[in-house]
Amino acid sequence: MRRLLVILSVLSVLSASPVHAQVGITHDSSDVIYTFGGQMIFTLVAHSEADIVKATLLVRVGDADRTDVYEVPITPMPRLETKYTRDLQAEPIPPFAPVHYSWLLTDADDHTLMTEEKIQFYEDNRFDWQTVGRGAIAAHWYNGDVAFGQAAADIGYKALNQVSRFLGAQPPPEVNIYVYANVDDLQSGLRLGGRTWVGGHADPELGVVLVTAAPGPEAVINLERDLPHELAHVMVYQIVGPGYDRMPRWLDEGLAMNSEQQPRSDLEIALNQAAQADNLLPLNVLCAPFGIDFDQALLSYAQSKSVVRYILDRWGPAKMNELLLAYRDGATCEGGVQRELNLSLPELQADWQSDVLEASPFTKFVSDTVPAIAVFGLPALIIAALIFAPRRRK
Repeated sequence: MRRLLVILSVLSVLSASPVHAQVGITHDSSDVIYTFGGQMIFTLVAHSEADIVKATLLVRVGDADRTDVYEVPITPMPRLETKYTRDLQAEPIPPFAPVHYSWLLTDADDHTLMTEEKIQFYEDNRFDWQTVGRGAIAAHWYNGDVAFGQAAADIGYKALNQVSRFLGAQPPPEVNIYVYANVDDLQSGLRLGGRTWVGGHADPELGVVLVTAAPGPEAVINLERDLPHELAHVMVYQIVGPGYDRMPRWLDEGLAMNSEQQPRSDLEIALNQAAQADNLLPLNVLCAPFGIDFDQALLSYAQSKSVVRYILDRWGPAKMNELLLAYRDGATCEGGVQRELNLSLPELQADWQSDVLEASPFTKFVSDTVPAIAVFGLPALIIAALIFAPRRRK
């Protein structure tokens, strides 16, 4: 009984003593507003029992390795309302990239608070985008009706599946396609995002593809040409990963050109003219980004497409996948070819020229019509032999 009275007495004293909980810093709100290509403004409201004496903004774009850290000047006070303005001309952000941001705060009592990370997508908000989807494809457009947007999603869905099978890679869970109505809008959007214009554009790391098409009879043709090409870049990134920026440009673009569904006669003409004039580009030159001169760029794409087709025909898709994995592992442009094909770049080029560009008309015919021969069998081969057989002079 006495022990119970003691316990009750202690509890009575404790309940009579005031308890002061240290609240520390409270995050009230944070947000982002921006003008595309102009400024991105990060705002914060927070409070504490003591003066908040330090505010640091942390920003990471996409999956970048580096986090940008900004010490924001503030006047110490219990309630803090502050902002930081990022100049998007001096520090551009890729169009449609996710921007991750958080704040680190400290008050005069040495309490600290790291706010929960939030994400702001840096969309080209000069336009009022509409969105529809199919499978992993999310199609965005601003010019045209829903039928136009759904056509873009359907073509993208089909192209993504075709490219995935072609490269033997699993597509990402989501790919965003943005369809600009004209070249000027796309070009200005890329320029404002610190990117150069190349007709279409893919940011494989972000899973974003930008193309141009306007409602009308040419829309399907443009989308069927451009979407497989740009989606191929996204799929190559799925295989190569962080090594994507180091892989040969001729291989990346060659795979993209071979993924296109619409024929390109201008490429074949450019390649044949260069071969006849002995003006072909060395493959080691095509390891780096292509030049801006139109004729040289056209030849670069044409030559890359032909060389990649030659590798696929001679060694097969499995060896192509192994070649891509070599660049994933950090191989140099020539090192990957040497490792997987047992050839130097000059040797690969010499074999390609001999087997493709200098082949007899009959050999070229057979190479180009293998699918037809497989379907129609021996009669097609006999007819081809009669067509290309040398004729006697009378």
